[in-house]
Formats: sequence, structure tokens, C-alpha cells
Amino acid sequence: MIPQIPTLDPLPLPAPAWLLWALLTLTFVLHLLAMNLLLGGAIIGLLASSRGGGRGQAPQSDRRGRRSRLIAQALPALVAATVTFGVAALLFLQVLYGRLFFTAAVLLAVPWIAVVAILIATYYSAYVGSIRARAGRAPLAALWLVVFGLAAIAFLYSNVMGLLLRPGEFLARAQASASGLHLNLDDPTLIPRYLHVLFGAIAVGGLGTAIWGSIIRRRDEAFGAWMTLHGVYWAAGATMVNFLPGFWWLAALPREALLGLLGQDPLATFSFASGILASLGALALLVPAAFAPDPRRLLYGAAGSLGLALVLMVLVRDAARRIVLAPTGFRTTAWVAPQWGPIAIFVALLAAAIVAVVWMVVKLTQGTAAPSSHDVGV
Repeated sequence: MIPQIPTLDPLPLPAPAWLLWALLTLTFVLHLLAMNLLLGGAIIGLLASSRGGGRGQAPQSDRRGRRSRLIAQALPALVAATVTFGVAALLFLQVLYGRLFFTAAVLLAVPWIAVVAILIATYYSAYVGSIRARAGRAPLAALWLVVFGLAAIAFLYSNVMGLLLRPGEFLARAQASASGLHLNLDDPTLIPRYLHVLFGAIAVGGLGTAIWGSIIRRRDEAFGAWMTLHGVYWAAGATMVNFLPGFWWLAALPREALLGLLGQDPLATFSFASGILASLGALALLVPAAFAPDPRRLLYGAAGSLGLALVLMVLVRDAARRIVLAPTGFRTTAWVAPQWGPIAIFVALLAAAIVAVVWMVVKLTQGTAAPSSHDVGV
């Protein structure tokens, strides 16, 4: 028997539900973009640093080390952007799905609270890695900690967001134990959801690396071309592989969500099919970019296609959540007491945050376009 969730909520919405949903979608897409660059870049930087990074080595190994140091320098800014947009998205999620989200978070109370400590340690490690990289030293240990911390946080978030969609489990888990250790490990969607996040991050991180290399190429042709080529390899490879956990995740969804995405819900089906086509479009642009004398236009086109795929898959995720929760009777409260002042302030600050992040990215890429004193001769 599917439990019915009461519709009564003692608190009104601070804005119309459609506006809160739009802000949730926007901030979540921005969070995913920053998070993918952060996690994917950290993984690529870690693997590069593990294979080489000291001065005086062979050119191929030294190039990997230089790429690793460049990525490490960008990590603190990416952590800041990821957290800033992530907090905003989480707040809107709590407003719209608070009864489900807070229950799931309480059932996972201990690991959920641990996210704060893990994030602080990850942020500190990112700064340590950046400082070491600016000094020309390999940031291997710091990158290990950053990747481990981000992967752990992604795993815990996957648990909470998956359990949120299983309200039928709430009462039994709470009655079984009040330990706050109810990980969602028996959810068939957990592993494919998690793998889909990891490979998606590597794809976006690889594309970001390739575009960064094309900017560096203006002043350092050899290294910039090498960094672009290897970034394309990472992006194209991860995009191709990511179809496997993506379809695994689709097959693991509850039957009603699967049918909705495959035809019963026209909007969800359109978003799903368009997302696949956008991913294939990105892949079609990445392959020739590996061989083009000047791949910048192809890379920017691939970035647009991959960004569109990201937006569409967020819409697919939202549609699947809506379909899965429909039988439970869950509805957002119809009681609205608009607070336009705080909403206006938030929108203004969000716009300022986006401008600030873009400015940081521009300054970062400009500051690393020329080879540093540690990298001369690469």
C-alpha cells in the first residue's frame, strides 16, 4: 500500500510555487556546472599528478604536472561557486519538498551532519593544493583529499535524494532504529545515479580543461594544444561511457517513472530524448575537435550542447521525481504569502554571484594563459 502524505503544511510558500521551482532549477543547474568542473577537474588533476609533476622530468610527464598544478590553482574558486549555488538550490528544495527532504535527512542524520565536516576539510585541502601548485610543487596529497571528500559528499547526497523519493520506507526505518544511520543502500537507483554523476563530472571537467587549453594556446602553442587534446579525450571518453550508467539508472527507476519518460508523459519524454540528442551532439563536436587545427569553435559548440544536455537532464530528474511522488498524494502547499522583498534581494544577489564567478573564471584563465617561471621549457 502506498502511503498518502498529508497535504496540510502550517507554513505558507514565500512565493508562487512556479517561481520557486524556476529558481530551484536555475540554481541547481549552476550548482551542477560548478560541481562538475570541480569534481571532474580534481579527478583529472589527480590522475595527472599521480603520473608526473616534478620539474626536470620528461616533457610528457612535465606537461601532466603543469596541467595538474593549473587545475589545483582553480579549485578554491570552484569550491566557492559550488557551495554558493548549492546552498541556494538546497534552500528552494527544502521549501518545496521540506516534508520529504527533512525526514530523509533525519533518517541519515549522522552522515548528513558529517557533510559539513567533510566539506570544510575538502575546502582546506583545495587551498593547500592551490598554494603548493603556485609554488611549483605537485599537489598530489591535497588532490587526493579533495577527490575523496567530493566523492563522499556526492555519495551521501545521492543517498538522501534517493530516500526522499521513497516515503514508504520512512516509518519502517524510523521504527527499526533511531540511530540516524539509515543509508539508502538498498535503492536500485543509487549506484547508477552515483556513477552517472561521476562520469558526467569528468566529461564537463575534461571539456573545461580543453577550453582552458585553447586559451593558453594563444601564448604557449605546444602546451595549450596538448592540454586541449587531452581535455577532449577526457570529455569524449567520459561522455560515451556515461551512457551506460545513464540507461542503467533509467532501467532502475520505478515502473511509472520509466513509462512516463518513455512516452506516457510527453514533456518528460521530450526532455529525455532531447537530452540524449544534445549529449550526442556534444560528442559529435568533440571528436573532430581532437584533430582540428583551431578547435575553439568546436569546443564552444560542444560546451553549448553539453550545457543544454545538463539542463534537460535536470528537467528529466524533476519529472521523474514528480511522477514517482504522484501516487503518494504529495503536493506543495497552495497557501502562498508572497515575500517579494527577500525574493528581489535574492535575485539581485544571485545575479551578482553569477557575475562574480564569471569574473573569477576570466581572471583565472588570463592569469594562467602565460607560462609561469616554474613551467618555462615545457
